[in-house]
Amino acid sequence: MTKNKVGKSKTKNKIVGFHQTHIDLFAAVLIVSLIINLFVLVGWVTLQVTDAYDDQVKSFLFKR
Repeated sequence: MTKNKVGKSKTKNKIVGFHQTHIDLFAAVLIVSLIINLFVLVGWVTLQVTDAYDDQVKSFLFKR
């Protein structure tokens, strides 16, 4: 009877651990996506505001 309780506890811990890993992975993907989007937004705003560095910013952001 004691073994069954321990076995159920281990299974429950594995499920909880998987759920936490899933949440952590989801948060990491969102953070990386946010950083990339901010980088592109700053580049786009820079291109819209100033015309002195257009060629340098274009060549840095949008390589062919």
